[in-house]
Amino acid sequence: MSTETTEEEELQEILEDAISVLDADEDITAEYLIAEEVPDTKSILADQNLTTYQYHEIPLRSEVLEEVRENAAKDAEGFYGSVNSGDRELVKYDVTNTNQDIVPSQYIDKEDLTYPQRFERLLDVDSFGGTTYDETEDIGFQVLRVTSERTGEQVLAFQRFTGHQLSSDSEKLRLAMEDEQYSQFDKTVVTVRNRFDCIWYQDRIFVFRAKPFEDIFDFLEQYKHHANDVINGLEDADLTIHNEDEFVDSIQGDRRALRKMHSVEQQGIYDSIDRNDVEDVINEFDLGIEATTEDGEWGITVPDLRKKWDVIRLLNDDHVVSYLIDAQYQVYEKDRR
Repeated sequence: MSTETTEEEELQEILEDAISVLDADEDITAEYLIAEEVPDTKSILADQNLTTYQYHEIPLRSEVLEEVRENAAKDAEGFYGSVNSGDRELVKYDVTNTNQDIVPSQYIDKEDLTYPQRFERLLDVDSFGGTTYDETEDIGFQVLRVTSERTGEQVLAFQRFTGHQLSSDSEKLRLAMEDEQYSQFDKTVVTVRNRFDCIWYQDRIFVFRAKPFEDIFDFLEQYKHHANDVINGLEDADLTIHNEDEFVDSIQGDRRALRKMHSVEQQGIYDSIDRNDVEDVINEFDLGIEATTEDGEWGITVPDLRKKWDVIRLLNDDHVVSYLIDAQYQVYEKDRR
């Protein structure tokens, strides 16, 4: 009988170890940190129009910090339970996974992050200076850092930050009960979500919630670069989008469209598509785009930018015909046979 450990079993063991650090009763150090986005002018991040992060510790009372840690452990245990029970498969993160009927549990290796250097100080620096939410602008995310004093192992539990967490002077009149009457309350109120978005342990990130995970780790910026690569690649196929600027603007602000453009790049047929194929698909599937010639140059136009999806699915070869009833379909995910 083979006793070799499968990759999924190894990942489950890593998860168990992470949970044991988060859930330890003693010999741990816990810190709650915020990441402040600041301009970067000297590294590769500047070339990509990305900021760098400065990390600061938020001073929490011990009972509050303990509750935050319990919430992180609870989320990690729930993630582990769904994998261990077989309810969800544990697979490498991919933008197309969110389109599956049953969305799998996901993880990603540190080496697969495009800009891991933005987060390395969380692993390398022993302590950070303190601050408050009021003193900090441009907060990117919050992170609970739990360190085993015995082994030195660290777990980082991430939460995306939103401005809705702060009730400041710019908000409506705030009241608090005092001596059986409501009085004006002029202090900033901070709310901290009781859910976490992902954890980082031993160079692996386990993804609890895909959308905030993508925001924290810059995936939207990466998707925008992929979309630009596709648009530039259309030039090799002599396929022009006549209202290209409007089309690009419409997908840059649409997370789902950006994810799909990443799939288009992975599919890799966009730079070899030809005029006859484009016109055939537009006509046979009655797409909401037009093949036209403007100023002597053939290309396509998207009259209604709500139909940008017809362009994206054209570039991704998402059109099939049923062998059984001769019906035509746009498909969202293809299981190639």
